[in-house]
Amino acid sequence: MVSLLVELSLRMCVIATSAFLFSRIPMFRRMLSKMATGTDKVFLTIGFGLFTLLGTYWGIEVKGAIANSRAVGAVVAGLIGGPWVGLGAGAIAGVHRCSLGGFTGFACGLSTTVEGLLGGLVSRRVQKVDWEVGLATGLAAELLQMLILLLFAKPFVDSLELVKVISVPMTLVNGAGVGIFISMLDSIKAEEDRIGAMQTQKVLEIARLSLPHLKRGLNQRSAGYTARIILELTGVDAVAITDREKVLAHLGLGSEHHLPGHPFLTQATARVLEQGTIEVAQSKADIGCSQEDCLLEAGVVVPLLCQNRVVGSLKLYRARAGGITPVDMEVATGLSQLFSTQLELAEASRRAELTAQAELTALQAQINPHFLFNAINTIVSYCRTEPNTARTLLLDLAAYFRRNLAQAGDFCTLKEELQHVRAYLALEQARYGPKLQLVEDIPEEFLQVKLPRLTLEPLVENAVKHGIAPRSDGGKVIILARQKGSDLYLAVKDTGIGMAADILAQVQRGAHSTGIGLTNVSERLKNVYGAEHAPTITSVPGVGTCVSFAVPLEVVGHGQLSAS
Repeated sequence: MVSLLVELSLRMCVIATSAFLFSRIPMFRRMLSKMATGTDKVFLTIGFGLFTLLGTYWGIEVKGAIANSRAVGAVVAGLIGGPWVGLGAGAIAGVHRCSLGGFTGFACGLSTTVEGLLGGLVSRRVQKVDWEVGLATGLAAELLQMLILLLFAKPFVDSLELVKVISVPMTLVNGAGVGIFISMLDSIKAEEDRIGAMQTQKVLEIARLSLPHLKRGLNQRSAGYTARIILELTGVDAVAITDREKVLAHLGLGSEHHLPGHPFLTQATARVLEQGTIEVAQSKADIGCSQEDCLLEAGVVVPLLCQNRVVGSLKLYRARAGGITPVDMEVATGLSQLFSTQLELAEASRRAELTAQAELTALQAQINPHFLFNAINTIVSYCRTEPNTARTLLLDLAAYFRRNLAQAGDFCTLKEELQHVRAYLALEQARYGPKLQLVEDIPEEFLQVKLPRLTLEPLVENAVKHGIAPRSDGGKVIILARQKGSDLYLAVKDTGIGMAADILAQVQRGAHSTGIGLTNVSERLKNVYGAEHAPTITSVPGVGTCVSFAVPLEVVGHGQLSAS
């Protein structure tokens, strides 16, 4: 028994190696993240089935049967993929074991199938599958296998003798094998999350330091500051930024011939500017620098976009061929997206200065840099502890600014305006936590009613900043929609600190600093619909404030709704 235990234990290295290899498969990673498709599950069922099947061949012949590690593959398949994946993988290996014959053939085939199903059922009952769950499930599965052998393997005397020899070694080794497999997967995922959090934090730190410079647009001065920040924080060998025609900044290796103000020299840059795609060059030939003695051996080039047009490129270089890592590519891509957003903000600001639309200028001035910095700092604080939340907040931040850049003269649906409000509040709720709550009381039939863009969000922002934020216990923002005749009545209420009568009078006249966003909304509603559609403001100190207005019940693409 001891020698069998030792021989089975030596096969642990195969299990550990398999865990690592499985973790490299994209569809398996999606399974770990609970994002697997039906096709993913089919292929993983087959993959785990083959892995489980190989446990038979790694086994050791004992008394006309095989002491094996099939249980590891079947149980892990169930724990990771659920009952159907576990059952399928176990059945594949089980049918194969039956085909090999022997007095335990049917019993072993049945037990392998049942073990896969057991793993799947356990995965449904626990919140998180960790190594302890894996170990316990593996031990239980092996004990169940011994019971099935005693019940179905004939003659009973032979099966009893077999169980006496293999029960302890197989139960201990395979139980530990499942625990080790799950533990390795957890360790690999935790390490990747840690690296991802560090990478996200690095990108956000670069963005935080660079955005004040890029708000002036893409030029040699702003590019120089930005390139220096990237070079210092990433540890790459060179950083370059170009527009569509020339080098704006190049710091690090190669700076003696990649000169600011001169045409760029690399073919990789030309391809990125032409195609708008990411270019990864792992050799000097891939970079295509016209300077033969250039020391740059590898690089990643990403486009900088403004309103879906390529306006320049960002380049990170390494001095060693093949030196560009997946982390370098992710950092470059993340910076490209953030810089592109800032360039769009800069372009929007430039357009505002060149237009006569005073309303647009005033409203886009609401894109508060303090809000941006607060949002970035909030996201940074989540990077290490909750990287998935950080990624979600980044998407909310991008959605918020994308909608803020929409043309002021455009209309949108109430549904789209609410999406903008939710993106803003998601970022603020990350700062204030449960102190800030959103309540939507809006019948679904009104979601397609059209209204001017950026009508509700400034009112919600005012409610948060001036109503709820000063209140120590927080409060609610309530958005209400009701039909009144041929109009849609909309109200933004808050349960904040309210306003005294004299302050309320100043806000209504547009003479108070808290009323800038409200004044802008009021002027645009009056310009579009007439003075009778100007917002109405009521407020009670210590209770809250309500801003309400009405717009015609006109659905996008369908004209006027009937009054009811």
